[in-house]
Amino acid sequence: MYIIVIGCGRLGSRLATELSDFGHDVCIIDRSGSRLDVLGSGFNGQRIQGIEFDSENLLNGGIRQADALLAVASDDNINITVSLIAAKIYHVPEIIARINDPARQYIYDKLNINTINPVELGVEMLKNRLAVKDIDTVAEFNGGYEILQLVVSKKSQYRIKEIQKQYSCIISLLIRDEEIILPAEDEQIRCGDRIVCTIQKKDIEALTKVFNKEVPIWNQ
Repeated sequence: MYIIVIGCGRLGSRLATELSDFGHDVCIIDRSGSRLDVLGSGFNGQRIQGIEFDSENLLNGGIRQADALLAVASDDNINITVSLIAAKIYHVPEIIARINDPARQYIYDKLNINTINPVELGVEMLKNRLAVKDIDTVAEFNGGYEILQLVVSKKSQYRIKEIQKQYSCIISLLIRDEEIILPAEDEQIRCGDRIVCTIQKKDIEALTKVFNKEVPIWNQ
């Protein structure tokens, strides 16, 4: 693929280098010569120093032949402007822009610009890492189902049948004080229990919140 990278900060330089090493033809554009110099002599792609949304720079960078443009500058105005030019004037097939300020997400959405949001991704990754000790995937199945082991880390007043009805899941085992229990529907779930259940992926987050936050089940 022929790929244009806009912005040679930490993200842009890493992308350009790895995409080039992977065998893609890469051009990177940035107004700062010092940032472009960071790529070093081992970078095999094209470097253009200049205003990122300038038509001459984009044309010299091969935008008419580009298969993809990645707008990852640290300025949302640059990313939005370049993305619109690439889409509306040069009809680049694949355009992805980086969101720097999450409060400006709505602008990208309104303009139908495909995006990545590093802040949001980082938050989700950290949340998932914190939750690793409380939830494990045992198996995955076609149709979007998983078997989970889930630790109940909050005081619970719910019974097996209530959880199964609310989340269309099947709780097959309770592990309590190292004892394995085949639970009846009226069995009350306790703090510290480990639940083994089969559930659709789309319902996992909501179920996890029930046992990790003081949230009434019927308000989910």
